[in-house]
Amino acid sequence: MKIRKILGIISAFAVTAAFGGCSSTEQHSLPDSFSITNNDPSDADASSEEETSSEPEEPKDIVVSFTALGDNIAHAPNYNQAHERAVANGGDGYDFGYAYAEVEDMFSRKDVTVLNQETLICGDGWKITSYPMFNSPKELGLHMRDIGVDVFTIANNHCLDKGEEGLRDCLNFYDENNLLRVGAYLNKEDRSNIRTIERNGLTISFLSYTESLNGLKLPSGSELEIGMYDMDVILEEVAKAKEISDICVVSLHWGTENRGAQEEYQEIAAKKLAEAGVDVIIGNHPHVLREIEVLDNSDGSQTIVAYSLGNLISAQLESYNLIGGILDFDVVVPADGSGTKIENVEFTPVITHYDWGIKNVRLIKFSDYTPELAKNHGVNDYEPFSYELIQEYLERRDLVKWIKS
Repeated sequence: MKIRKILGIISAFAVTAAFGGCSSTEQHSLPDSFSITNNDPSDADASSEEETSSEPEEPKDIVVSFTALGDNIAHAPNYNQAHERAVANGGDGYDFGYAYAEVEDMFSRKDVTVLNQETLICGDGWKITSYPMFNSPKELGLHMRDIGVDVFTIANNHCLDKGEEGLRDCLNFYDENNLLRVGAYLNKEDRSNIRTIERNGLTISFLSYTESLNGLKLPSGSELEIGMYDMDVILEEVAKAKEISDICVVSLHWGTENRGAQEEYQEIAAKKLAEAGVDVIIGNHPHVLREIEVLDNSDGSQTIVAYSLGNLISAQLESYNLIGGILDFDVVVPADGSGTKIENVEFTPVITHYDWGIKNVRLIKFSDYTPELAKNHGVNDYEPFSYELIQEYLERRDLVKWIKS
């Protein structure tokens, strides 16, 4: 049951409890060490007066904390080094621990962590491949789960890299391992089952859509469905999600790749979704960071919009593609039933660093990064990279205001 619908019931119950003659044994329990040594009437009167004057506890605002992550991309250098580390440790699969070790503590601190898994994970029997037609090791998905990811958004332009069969096996991989996926579905019934999770007594719903499939499409008659960017469809599904949830999160794979500024249509779309009741909008796909803003809606509620969180990790060869970030924020549902509020927004820049020859790909928080590391970044083989370049980009995208010291 949505929390807003039960707030009135809670308040009514509180009033009944205050004036319905509940006994002291129902309202209070005594410590084990406490014992009554006399029956002084004055004590009884004091106790009765105390109980009569007590007031029911007021309903409190409910807070759900979130972490949002950008595009998780396993290029060949990423999975090759993972395999080499697994073999070095006596295994034969893939060990992705090294790549995420310096930031993974941030993935499990909040109530909900949402990741855009950019590449397919088709499971056993499929060849592991890199750009332009991705398929990543199953160990990648399992590792992201183990370090704290709760929700995998998978509607993106690489959904059909391995055709209909590959996407079906990818969906089955998520389901067989109890990973919550959203954005691609086995059939209409699967899609109509809007994904939700419960946190702190609230229900949170998740929807995910992509603008592009890189020119590919599902074969005629396929039962599989992919969330495509169609505003009429999105608004319809948002309305259904709002009926069953207290907080609605929409992930959008949109925009022009490598363009740092959001397009006007995205700002218009974000406002339309916010007015429709979407509380959180997480943008991906451009592979570079874009602005983050909090919208004030006409009903008094607020919506947080991250137009693009860039890449979480990759092995791309362009400097700006290596500047990503982790977005933390709270969604507050007020006890009085008024609109949700966004609080405690914090953006943590994260650098995908690799050595010369694209070796040892790993994530490093910008707060731990140094000019010396930037000078020795392997991307300098392809184009200039520097500590100042990172600082300048964060300032240009107006992200500095969200960075906490």
